[in-house]
Amino acid sequence: MPKTDKRAASAFLNKIRKELNDTHFNGSDDLPLQCLSFSAGIAQYEEDTYNSAELLNKADKAMYYAKAQGKNTVQIYEENSHLYNEEHFLLKEIDALEQQLSIFLSKDMYTYQHSKRVFTYAVEMANRLPLTSEERRELILGALIHDIGKLEIPRDIINKKGKLDAREWDLMKKHVTWGKEIMASTKKYDDLIPLVELHHERFDGKGYPYGLAGEKIPKLARILCVIDSFDAMTTERPYQRTKTFQEGIDELNRCAGEQFDPVFVKPFIRMIQEKYPEKVNNN
Repeated sequence: MPKTDKRAASAFLNKIRKELNDTHFNGSDDLPLQCLSFSAGIAQYEEDTYNSAELLNKADKAMYYAKAQGKNTVQIYEENSHLYNEEHFLLKEIDALEQQLSIFLSKDMYTYQHSKRVFTYAVEMANRLPLTSEERRELILGALIHDIGKLEIPRDIINKKGKLDAREWDLMKKHVTWGKEIMASTKKYDDLIPLVELHHERFDGKGYPYGLAGEKIPKLARILCVIDSFDAMTTERPYQRTKTFQEGIDELNRCAGEQFDPVFVKPFIRMIQEKYPEKVNNN
């Protein structure tokens, strides 16, 4: 795509991808996403690019990560991405957790897609925050599997089109405890339990399940709370009005220091503004 930068290329490919998603083909209703989809990788030619093979290799890597993030996405190759640098051990773990997550496909498509978006945001945040290699791994994997406890929620509550009543809401809140039990049973991912169990704790102590406050909440759970809440606000649900990206940003700013740790609100907003300018500016 000559005379086209990577952002314009991404917008163009996403437009084609959406048009393909919205076009009905015989048999598409039987597919997991109920549409024909594709993933794409984008690499931009730079002055220090050695040859076309290097350029294609980068685009191929970006496409691979687009598929790892749940397919049906467009990924731009970023030279400094820690996910690329740590691919040998991290992608195997992503694939393993993806198998557990795929159970949602038959029960709750919303939670499956939500988990994928939260995972994508977490990858971007992990590249921007001063985290250790192990912290990056825990944030990325924890984001992918954070709602695994919702597998224990009855289908009629998960897919209810109206607001939940008090009994249903109490049951819904138990997903963090059930998620902890599921993760503990595997023994392999005990380090992810704090993100699964505590991502609904609030900075002001009014969250659940324990009402922890401030730095008593693990750092990665505080980061995940910001990411998870933003996606929940800006994704269409039948029982609540969807916020635009700008409205979601405004809500994060308004609740910084109360629901959210202000230390992580600012870099997350900056990431959203830089990574998704078309969604912010179109609101």
